[in-house]
Amino acid sequence: MKKIHLFLLLFGFSMHFLQAQITVNQNDFANAGDTARMSVAVWNPLLDYRSSGANTVWDFSTLQWQSQYVDSFLNILFIHPFYAFTFSNLPFNPYQSNIGKRADNALTTLPLLSSVFTEGYNFYYKNSSSYRQRGIGMKVAGFPTSIPMTHSDTLYRFPMNFGNEDSAWSDYKVAVPNLGTYVHKQHRVNKVDGWGSLTTPFGTFDVLRVRTDIRGSDSLYIDTLNFGFKVDNDIQREYKWIGKNQEEPLLQINTQAGILGQFQNFEFVTRIIYRDSVRFLPTGIFDGTKSEVPFQVFPNPSSGSFFISVPHDLTAAKITVTDISGQRMMSREMNAPVEMINAEAWAKGIYILTVQSIQGTSSKKLVLE
Repeated sequence: MKKIHLFLLLFGFSMHFLQAQITVNQNDFANAGDTARMSVAVWNPLLDYRSSGANTVWDFSTLQWQSQYVDSFLNILFIHPFYAFTFSNLPFNPYQSNIGKRADNALTTLPLLSSVFTEGYNFYYKNSSSYRQRGIGMKVAGFPTSIPMTHSDTLYRFPMNFGNEDSAWSDYKVAVPNLGTYVHKQHRVNKVDGWGSLTTPFGTFDVLRVRTDIRGSDSLYIDTLNFGFKVDNDIQREYKWIGKNQEEPLLQINTQAGILGQFQNFEFVTRIIYRDSVRFLPTGIFDGTKSEVPFQVFPNPSSGSFFISVPHDLTAAKITVTDISGQRMMSREMNAPVEMINAEAWAKGIYILTVQSIQGTSSKKLVLE
């Protein structure tokens, strides 16, 4: 009798673990017309986001939100006719897409080019075998312009199970008016490196954990000079916890790792976002239609003083700088679209810059050397 009870107990535990080891497919991600509310979390230097493996328990219940936005997944037909033509959802179209999403890119956020390139979009195709980005769209000098990818960027392959690995090369090029040609290339490597239970302020869920490494480069060829140059970007890393029927990752932690200099391979957190319900501020509800703030920091790395650049139409922006231990170095309101920060007295190392306004909040890293 005792053997039977022991068998049933072990069988019950086994069934629990089998149920937690989920499989993710296309139906677990958003379709055109869906929305997902996301919270941007306060950076926490003690957060253990690297741990993973089979039957892992991730407890991120202490995450603290600082802003919210609503991710909207759009029907391409309703964005703009130019985009609808290039990325039409037709089987014979090499750039076939069925989801559009508002998203900025390097060109819409660079200080020298953000006035030329505005209102960026990403276009995706999701089916039973994969989820791919087909291209981008944006206004170039005020005109909507489609930029299809020569090679699609495969975000996920389906079905997703623990232990799966895949990779993809992707690239696109854009003509820069009165200057030349900009080319972006990248190599994405995805690995489902864990499964288990995730807890955030939104709840507790069975999840798969996906780690993504992105190594890319940006090139610019200047026509008038018959000259070009290439810049290899730092390694962009994404840690994503994905659940069933959640439309987006339940939690995503983005990091950046240097490829050169004294901070080579040093990994620091650049963004934490998670699926959430409506949160309230003391003055009322945060406007969920607001998104992150595009801003630039240059030079970076810096040997002392540096500049912060924000869009001209940004309202009431506030700059906050902390070191990697979380100690605040400075905090002040911005009085102009471009401002200089004197950091001559700061120690060498990595700092986190945060720009906050009624439009949203964003953070970037600064290296002082």
